[in-house]
Amino acid sequence: MHNNPLHIVLRKPCIEDAGTIWKLIHNSPPLDINSLYSYLILCAHFADTSVVAESAEEICGYVSAYIRPGHINTLFIWQVVVETERHGQGIAKMMINTILRRQYSNTIQYLETTVNPSNTSSNALFDSIAKSLNTRCEKSILFSKKDFGNLAHEDEILYRIGPFDTQ
Repeated sequence: MHNNPLHIVLRKPCIEDAGTIWKLIHNSPPLDINSLYSYLILCAHFADTSVVAESAEEICGYVSAYIRPGHINTLFIWQVVVETERHGQGIAKMMINTILRRQYSNTIQYLETTVNPSNTSSNALFDSIAKSLNTRCEKSILFSKKDFGNLAHEDEILYRIGPFDTQ
């Protein structure tokens, strides 16, 4: 666990957190809402690479991430969510930095995620993370609008941040 001046506790998620995480994401458009089952799996299988933020023992933030298959030095951030009333407090960056500081069997040298072009807060967050890690951020289209078929969905821009050393 990790305390900070905002009285936020950062910890690994557990299965009992999945329902609260699902509700937090459900209440945070425009995030894609996945099934409760997917959050149960993330909490059960990917707790070591994910984090929840708690304030007064209530979950106010969550980051899901995993080591990318075939790229064991790359952490892929899937979703980042912070309660609306806590935006702008640096909680998302604290959560991601907590994950990057953990010990893994292989050294993490790259961080990847996808961001919609219209998501200005996530664009700023990941640009800021690259700057704080003193490294570059390469951007390319991972999934185009066409990949989503008839769904109204923007391009998903892949951010590849690195190389860096967090040790």
